[in-house]
Amino acid sequence: MATKFRPVHSPSTFRRVAAAMWRRPNNPSIYGSLDLDASAALAFLPEYGRRHDVKVTMSHLVARAVAVAIARHPEVNAKVRFWGKIEERESVDLVLQVATEGGRDLSTARLDRADEKSLADIAREIRRQAEKIRAGQDENLGKSRDLFQRLPWWLARHAVGLSDFLVNELHLDLASQGMPRDAFGSAMITNVGMFGIDTGFAPLVPIARCPMVVLVPEVRERPWVEAGAVVSRPVLRLCATFDHRIIDGVQAGQLSRELSQLMANPETLAGD
Repeated sequence: MATKFRPVHSPSTFRRVAAAMWRRPNNPSIYGSLDLDASAALAFLPEYGRRHDVKVTMSHLVARAVAVAIARHPEVNAKVRFWGKIEERESVDLVLQVATEGGRDLSTARLDRADEKSLADIAREIRRQAEKIRAGQDENLGKSRDLFQRLPWWLARHAVGLSDFLVNELHLDLASQGMPRDAFGSAMITNVGMFGIDTGFAPLVPIARCPMVVLVPEVRERPWVEAGAVVSRPVLRLCATFDHRIIDGVQAGQLSRELSQLMANPETLAGD
C-alpha cells in the first residue's frame, strides 16, 4: 500500500521559511563540541546578577564569550557573497534565538557590537527584545511573518531566494519590509538547555550567511578527570556548526581555546 500524505494546515512562519529555503543536502557544514567545567560560571552568574540587579543566564555568558572570541579572531567574522566573494564584517553582531507562541515559532534578538557590551548590558538587551517580540510589538518580525503567512507554499521558495539575493548579495536594507541587511550577524546562539537537551547541533541557515551557529545545552553532571582522578563536575557541552568556507580546523581550534579560557574565568567576561 502506497504511503499517503496530507497537507499541514497553518504551519508556523519558521516552518514555511525552512521548507522553502533548504534543498537537497549540499552545504559546507562542519561540527564540533566542547566540554567545559561550568563550576566557576555557575558560581559567578548569581552573584554578578545580584550586583547588577539583572538575571544573567548561561546563554548570556556564552554570547559574551563568543563575541569576545570572534573579536580576537576577526578572520572568522566573514560572509560569502556573490557565490564565492568572502568579506569580513566590521563589527561583531550576534543573534540569539527567541521562542514565541509557547515554543511553536522562533524569532531572533540581535546584539549589535556585542563584544563592546558588558555582560549586564547583554542580559538587559536580550530581555528587552524578547519581551517586545513575545508581546507582538516587533514591527520587523510582524511584517516578515505576515508576508510569509500570506504566500502560497509554491511561491515561498522564490520569495526566500529573492530576499536572500537582495539583502545578502546586493546588501539592500529592507528593514521597512521586515528584511534588514545582514540580519543574522556574526553568529547565531540558541539555548536548547531549557528543553532538557544536553547535546545537539543546528544547521547553517542558508539565508543567514553567518559563519557559525552555537547551541547552549543543559548543564549536566558528568565524569571529569582532575589530577588523574575521576570526579563529578557540572559540564556545559557547547555544540557548534561552522561554515567550512570560512572556518577550518585551525580557526575552530583557536576559538575553542579562547572559549575554554574565557568560560573558566567568567569574571573576565563582565566587561563593566
